Amino acid sequence: MEEYKTKDIFEASWLYSQNIALLRLEPDKSYYYFVFSNSKLCQTLSNDYWTQKAHGNIKGYVNSLKTLKDLIFSRK
Repeated sequence: MEEYKTKDIFEASWLYSQNIALLRLEPDKSYYYFVFSNSKLCQTLSNDYWTQKAHGNIKGYVNSLKTLKDLIFSRK
């Protein structure tokens, strides 16, 4: 299965909140790439996110954002 990468923590939080498996963080200079499984589904969800057509649980999204921030800062 192809992987999907993004540097945008808000997009990544959306994907994570939709139960897409986060495979790893890839360091890139002063940033990280969030690497997810299921590239095709990620592309669909990402398009929904960027075109403001995404629907979901806001509390789940916020919890996902906190989790990803904690993950990043635990590596610094």
